[in-house]
This record gives sequence, C-alpha cells and structure tokens, in this order.
Amino acid sequence: MITFDTLYSWVRELPIIDWHNHLDLQTLAADMPLDSLYDVWVKSDPYKHRAMRICGEPERVITGNAPEAEKWEAWRRTLPKLVGNPLFAWAQMELDFLGIDGSENVSLSDWTPSKMLSRFGVEYLSPCMGKDAIAAESDRPPENGSGIRIVPSLRINVGETISGETQRRFHSAGCRVVDVSVDDVSELTGCLDQMSALAAFASSHGWTMLLHLGALRETSTRLREAAGPAGGFAGMRTPVDPAPVANFLNRLECDNILPRTILLTLNPSSHAQLAVLAGSFVEEGMPGKVQLGPAWWWCDHAEGICDVLEKQAAYGVLSTFIGMTTDSRSLLSFVRHDYFRRLFCRWVAEKVGSGDFPDDESLLKPMLENVCYQNAKAIFDGKDTAHHE
Repeated sequence: MITFDTLYSWVRELPIIDWHNHLDLQTLAADMPLDSLYDVWVKSDPYKHRAMRICGEPERVITGNAPEAEKWEAWRRTLPKLVGNPLFAWAQMELDFLGIDGSENVSLSDWTPSKMLSRFGVEYLSPCMGKDAIAAESDRPPENGSGIRIVPSLRINVGETISGETQRRFHSAGCRVVDVSVDDVSELTGCLDQMSALAAFASSHGWTMLLHLGALRETSTRLREAAGPAGGFAGMRTPVDPAPVANFLNRLECDNILPRTILLTLNPSSHAQLAVLAGSFVEEGMPGKVQLGPAWWWCDHAEGICDVLEKQAAYGVLSTFIGMTTDSRSLLSFVRHDYFRRLFCRWVAEKVGSGDFPDDESLLKPMLENVCYQNAKAIFDGKDTAHHE
C-alpha cells in the first residue's frame, strides 16, 4: 500500500511557486546580508505579535519602543506556550531550516534573501504592491542574480479605480496577478463598472484575479492605533453570501471578460459554498478557471488546509487545485509550502488507507505533483492547461 513516505517523496523536492506574498521587492533586489534572528523572524510578523498579546505581553515589547533584547525575550517566553498553534509547528520548521535552536538572538549575516530563497527551492515569487509602486513604464523589479523569477502583483481594494496606464505599467513589469481585497462582498454589487474595466484587462492579458473575501479589519481601535492596520488583530466576518459573488462573476462572464479567478475566504464555513460556486464558471481548455483558493490567513493550519482539500475533492476537481501560497511578509515563511505538502500527503495516505482513494501511483502521483507545483507553474508560465503524466 502507498504510504505517506512514498507520497511525500514525490513532492518534497518540487520547486516552490509562491504566487501571492507581501515580501519587499527592494529588500529582495538589494540582496544584502540579513540582520538578527529577531529582525528576520519576529519583528514584522503579525501572527507572532498576536500570539504575544494573547499571552499577556505588553505592546511595548511587541511593536513598541522597547530595546530589541527585551522584545526577543518576550518572544522566547511566548513560543513554548504555543503548542497546538500552527505558529509552534512553523517555528520548529524555521529553526530546523536555519540549523539553530532559537535560544539566542543570533546574527543571520551568513544568509541573504537570495540564498535563503534558493535553499527553499523557490522558483517564482509575486510580491503584491499598491498601484503607485511602479511609477514608469521602464520600471522593472531589479534582478538580484539568483535566477528566481520575481515579479510584482497589483493589490487593490474593491472599487478602487485603476487606470489603464497603471495596468500597463504593472504588466510591463511582469505582473500577472491582481489581488482584490473584498472585506464585505456586498460591495461587489456597487463596483461592477470599476471592476469590469480591470477584469477586462486581466482577461485579455492573462492575469489571474484573487478575490480575498470576508476580513473584518475594524476590531480593536486601541491596537490599530498602537500597531497599525496590519497588526494581527483582524477578525472573520460571517460566512460569505455567495449571491453577490455569483452576480459579479456572472456579469464578467456575460461580458466575456472573466479572467482566471481564485476565491479566498477568511471564514472556513464558506469553503463549501465557494467550492460549489466556482464550478458554475468554467471555460473550455482552462482547467479550474474559477476555484476555491488555499486556506487563507486564520485558516492556514492543519484543520483549515485539510478542510479545503476535502471541499475541493467533494465539490470541485482536486487535481486542478492551485495549491499553496504563503501570503506572508517573512522570508522564513516558505517552510509553509513543506507544511502544506506534508499535510496533503498525510491526508491522501489516510484516504488510501481507508479505501476512499485508489492505491495507484499512476493516478495519485500526477495529482500530487499538479497540486504542489505543476498547476501553478502552468498558470504563471502563461499556459492554459496543467501538466499531466
């Protein structure tokens, strides 16, 4: 019988295509030696900041003006308390990757961004940025000589007006993804005109549209004022109402301007709704044109990832799934691709053991390779179909 070890051996060395993250392009381009472990691992990570707050640490040692040594000790106090949280699993994987135990705030000067990304096996990165980040047609993401393809993606809020000139500038810089934040899906109804123009460009230029649905960003005024708008304290809205999303996608499809679209929801109760809805919008020759995306934000843990896999398999076609992306600000977050691959292989092994999946390498190996790498590669290579053995 095919086991986890066999399944994992098929995907563990596959390159990483990370089609949505929040890394800084200039930092990647400069490719300078990295600073302390705290600076790289903790300083800009809102997940860790949130955990520290929950454990009672004062904001002064999280995002405040405390010396770095105090902030490091606050994180060290917090980490052992996080067993059961995905942060604990990620932290162990990140420390193993660096070859250190995390007891000291060591220098990472032997590492550069390109060295770290190459060691992870990253092949493609698409950091997102606002519409004003690329100011001229001649702007390109600077090369750092790593051989990794690094291109920007365009990040906007729903209804935000984006000029044709801005779209062309991003496209010229290699952009192939537009990331649309839609906290309240009812806003889609009132923004059809602005979004239609953007969708038309995306459709005609081979862009993929990400719809991030259902974040509740206005929670604690105190924390927002102390730590800024991305401080790790957003919440989930109620499950996504699929009707405005369907109306929006239908309008684009009727106008023949529906691009490839990935639906990401912050509320796991919406996974089934969106997986079903995605199957209503299809195109000949384009597998998985509209699909439920990977477990996002608060759902990015073992339960959330496996739930997405279950819903993709039950309500869609699992072999067309685009797989994992980090959606992270941390260079060390690429361990999450391995985290996803291990969970995926464990989930498949359990299905094989129960008889729900066939014990057949000729069927399972292409599916795993597609989800972990080939589907994303096909999309961001500009091809319309995934690789199949």
